[in-house]
Amino acid sequence: MRQTLPWESVPPPIYVSRPPKPRKKWVTVGGWILVVLLLLFGLMSKRSNLPLSVISLGFAVLYTLTLLTKKDAVVTTRGLEIFYQMQITTQYDFFPWEQINSIVTEDRKHPDLIRLHIGYSSMEKALFFTRSDAEAIIKLAKGKNPAIRVLDYEAAPKQASKKRKKK
Repeated sequence: MRQTLPWESVPPPIYVSRPPKPRKKWVTVGGWILVVLLLLFGLMSKRSNLPLSVISLGFAVLYTLTLLTKKDAVVTTRGLEIFYQMQITTQYDFFPWEQINSIVTEDRKHPDLIRLHIGYSSMEKALFFTRSDAEAIIKLAKGKNPAIRVLDYEAAPKQASKKRKKK
């Protein structure tokens, strides 16, 4: 099922988010084995324990949808765009540059990728980009919305939790 992405007609630049570690094959195979086990358990326990059977079948369906879901996240000249593709539905989240209020860079010691926490309203999305893309995204963000705060996670002051003394 080929779904057209909402940003295909947007002029460049388009910066595509990368997964920090692609899902390993054994994780995917193990997930499908778990789905089969949940289905078998749900079908076999129908007579003896109907509520547990329904729960097992429900988890099998939800886990199947999770394994089939594909997430595409990009930063474009319009803002942050995220598109979820499932077998039964799609969801498109769009956050224009006017709604984005902060970008925090976090270096997680990955050789190629850097994590950007893109904040909007009181929420954030954490996505991984190549180092060169991250620098270009920050320049683009400052050009589109000069009020965006750009922070470095390592440079942020750490607040130590202090226990209060009883008086």
